[in-house]
Amino acid sequence: MSRIPRQARRDANEPEVVKALRAQGFSVERISGEGISDLIVGKGTFERLVEVKGPGKKHTDAQVKFLARWRGPQPITIRTLEDVQRFCLLAMETR
Repeated sequence: MSRIPRQARRDANEPEVVKALRAQGFSVERISGEGISDLIVGKGTFERLVEVKGPGKKHTDAQVKFLARWRGPQPITIRTLEDVQRFCLLAMETR
């Protein structure tokens, strides 16, 4: 019997974060899998995995394991709209 994958739980602030990133011209796609970051975000040649966390929430054990084994650019955690602004600055700096 095959197992049906469980739907990833999303943080309540994710729609607000996605809206803010898209307003800045980024492509945003939701991704899921055990421990995998929530979003892939890109604009031009800049792309990053993004983990959306509610204020005060910590990474799960599965997310910590994913971060330890991931060999690409380090995923970025966004908690607030101020974090979105910092993310935009990072994107501009790395072009």
